Amino acid sequence: MHVSEIAGFLNATFIGEDRQIEGVSTLDNAKPSDITFLANPKYTDKALHTEAGAIIVKGRLPNEHVSQIITDNPYLAFARVVRLFVPEKTLDAGISDAAFVHPDAIINESAAIYPFVYVGKHAKVGDRCVIYPHCYVGEGVVIGQGTVLYPNVVVYDGCEIGKGCIIHSGVVIGSDGFGFAWDGQRHFKVPQVGKVIIEDEVEIGSNCTIDRAALTETRIGTDVKMDNLVQVGHNVVIGEHTIIVSQTGIAGSARIGRNVILAGQCGVGGHIKVGDNSIAGARTGIAKDVKPGVVISGYPAMDHKKWLRVQNVYKDLPEMLKRLNDLEKRIDKIDKH
Repeated sequence: MHVSEIAGFLNATFIGEDRQIEGVSTLDNAKPSDITFLANPKYTDKALHTEAGAIIVKGRLPNEHVSQIITDNPYLAFARVVRLFVPEKTLDAGISDAAFVHPDAIINESAAIYPFVYVGKHAKVGDRCVIYPHCYVGEGVVIGQGTVLYPNVVVYDGCEIGKGCIIHSGVVIGSDGFGFAWDGQRHFKVPQVGKVIIEDEVEIGSNCTIDRAALTETRIGTDVKMDNLVQVGHNVVIGEHTIIVSQTGIAGSARIGRNVILAGQCGVGGHIKVGDNSIAGARTGIAKDVKPGVVISGYPAMDHKKWLRVQNVYKDLPEMLKRLNDLEKRIDKIDKH
């Protein structure tokens, strides 16, 4: 495509030579036939010296050797351009002879079921779904149109997955919640008879686990994006458009609001409420309710700016202790006199 065509696709401003573009790449690796982007100002110097034929930027660069597409959100624009040059692969619909599909399951004729997939009784697989090898789809599971299950995904009985979801390898949906009652001698398992409901356009990274509810439902809202290695306990509810980063753990019955960001290795206690539009920095330990719209960090969780001040003091504690001990000795001498 020519740069002018790409700019037209993005409804953006184009300046410079209207050269032909054949691919996408990074600022460092781009060739004259590639298009790249600049979203973080700290890479401006690289952008000024890139060999790319075109670059997507927020503001015009003093670089006359590269064509420029000006847009308010270069990162989003580049993501859309990537789809132009690297389209999603098309798959042949049908059920492999090496897959097991229960006679009472309902599989849309446009779905693709790969070898060694198991689909249980009364399961429903929607149109244009793709289920890769070694996936397990339990009894009564519902999978909406266009959803993709990558290899080795397990969906336990009765769970529901919406439209346009991406479930990466190793994900387990609907395993038992962690519920036990002590009878005086041993732990008695509390039956987990609820289910998991995953709404539309959710993406779940590799090796995440989402527990079924004890009695009702664990629910993941529309457009939630989960990184790899996230644990979601039973009866948790996660609101729409929330981002959850790797190694975060959410204990049972927690309520996570809409548009929340939980950065890497956050821990959310059971029955905690995290308000809409709030942000928790990496390794935040959330042991009490969080108000909407706040930014928190640390353990125990506190206002992010306060936490930064705490960290600034923390590194000086050894020297402060030494000074305090010296002051105590001097005061003791004064008291003796």
